[in-house]
Amino acid sequence: MLSLPQMLGNVSQSHVQSPDDWAQSVTGVLRDAAIYHQARNGFYRAQCDALEVDPAAINDVNDLQRLPLLTVGMFKRPDAQVLLTCSLADVETETRSSGTRGVQSVARRNSETMTRALVGLIGTYREFFSLSGGAGLFLNPADAEASEMGLLKDFNILNSVFDHHAYLVADQAFDARAALEHLRRWKGHMTRHIVGPPFLIGRLLRFLEQEKSSARLDPYSMIITLGGWKRHTAEALPAESFWERCHDLLAVRPGNVRDMYGMIESNMLAVECHLHRKHVPPWCYISIRDPGQVGKELAPGRTGTIAVLDALNTSYPGFLLTDDLGDIETGTCGCGRTGQVINVRSRGQSSGLGNCPVSIERYLGSGATANDEAPALVKA
Repeated sequence: MLSLPQMLGNVSQSHVQSPDDWAQSVTGVLRDAAIYHQARNGFYRAQCDALEVDPAAINDVNDLQRLPLLTVGMFKRPDAQVLLTCSLADVETETRSSGTRGVQSVARRNSETMTRALVGLIGTYREFFSLSGGAGLFLNPADAEASEMGLLKDFNILNSVFDHHAYLVADQAFDARAALEHLRRWKGHMTRHIVGPPFLIGRLLRFLEQEKSSARLDPYSMIITLGGWKRHTAEALPAESFWERCHDLLAVRPGNVRDMYGMIESNMLAVECHLHRKHVPPWCYISIRDPGQVGKELAPGRTGTIAVLDALNTSYPGFLLTDDLGDIETGTCGCGRTGQVINVRSRGQSSGLGNCPVSIERYLGSGATANDEAPALVKA
């Protein structure tokens, strides 16, 4: 059984635990996280009380489904500070979603959460990509242009492993010709990698087709994607077609085209191995819920609403019910890693989302104040 510091300190070891050790480890770190938030967060304590859940009584992985979940829609609300376990004064960063459906989510993180998330993310990148050096072509804005966007933070942390880089989105415009020029300029000097949302990589591929050109990258080049097709569903390609086009036009072998799945409200980032299977970090647990009865966990292999349980977060409870649909697999992957693998079937399509047992309106209207109900919501 591994503790959270042991997981973060050796991500590779954490991904090859035996099934029993994995179950004990993830149960232990999530039980500790739930106990932490119940003791310090009045709003989350109210959820536990309403469901008659004692986090200390979580004994095995099957008990994790009993933990109360926060719906991701709550992060779009103007009164979302009630979700915080830390005080507003301790918030170090605010990360915002793209606001695809009109309203941005805002996720606030304190220093401890940021440190844990950064350590976990860098360890995950090293585990799955083994990158050290080379040049990164980022098909997204520089952080200075959109510093609060969550997807950019994940990409820009990846930038730390490269010797050289370039950002190819500026003033909300993508210049495919400039991207091609960078790739040609770096040829023969360093291994070239492309990072960005799939719809922009798709536009680069279309540009190469229109120009009747190609840009053969290097034997170990990678294409790394995150964020999905968003508003550009008309341009979306099936995964196999996307891999094939990357191979035909950029000479990147399919096993080096990797996608990732995450969301700004969670520190969980599931990264594909070379077999295109998205591995859930060992400090997280994915629970698939019945869309019509979100308190019910579905068996592995069945498709339902994705719930993410994350042990890293100390700024607010990291137990979230998303509006995405998917299923999970367990066991040993062909790459040798163990734990959970998530298959994301659709983003933002779940129609059966429930609410917290105690709504924000009910909690704030009960007469409870931050001082008498949730002392951790204000700075001591």
